[in-house]
Amino acid sequence: MKKNIITIGLILMYAASFAAVANEVDNGTDPTKFSTTAAVQWERLNLLDDKSSEVLNLTYWQPLGAQKHSNIRVRLPVLRITGMNENHYAVGDFSLKYTRLLKLTPEYGVVAAGEMDFDTAERDELGTGKTVFKGSLIYAQFLKNGDIFAPSVVQSNSLWGQSHRASVNNTVFDFYYVPKFKNPKWFMTLDPAISLDWETKKQFASLAVTLGRSTGPAFGGNSQVFIKPTVFAGGERPGTWGVEVGYKVLGF
Repeated sequence: MKKNIITIGLILMYAASFAAVANEVDNGTDPTKFSTTAAVQWERLNLLDDKSSEVLNLTYWQPLGAQKHSNIRVRLPVLRITGMNENHYAVGDFSLKYTRLLKLTPEYGVVAAGEMDFDTAERDELGTGKTVFKGSLIYAQFLKNGDIFAPSVVQSNSLWGQSHRASVNNTVFDFYYVPKFKNPKWFMTLDPAISLDWETKKQFASLAVTLGRSTGPAFGGNSQVFIKPTVFAGGERPGTWGVEVGYKVLGF
């Protein structure tokens, strides 16, 4: 009798564990997972010279293929720069990004992406004045405690555009880290980064911390809200701090 009770108990524990894993939804923090996603994000950056930028980003991700090993992301920014003669909101540089999962094992994943930022800004200060290509590579390590460490490098170069505007040539090294919480409704990402501008010979560091919470089913998927403060360091930094808030729906 005692042996049967123990057996039943083990079966129930296994079933509960399996159900917990099955109910754990994708929160978008794993760079090797792609799902249909739509997001509305508002960001304010405190720039130097008593200026600031406010950006409303409208973003959509669409996985490709049955295995979902790649996706396409489109983003339309609507923004303004305060302290300028014209400070009303207008369209910035539209971007199109293709991401591909190159390799995935239980220990690590490799992801590559190519992005085009098109010169669509309605005013000079709202964009680079160039069509820019960004190439990136991510190496994601899945740690034994469930955390993710995914350093990446992003290289941006202008291809063509307005001749009177400066060329774009910069590199960003990002050290993305995702701690795993016991409560799957909460999530966090840590993004320390180093930015090198080869055109202006400037460099600076930044740290962004995202804290979010899943808010349940919505629009046929799973919704979440998040806040993302950022601080900048270094004498050549473009600003001092920023904060972003957003609402996202995944897996619809």
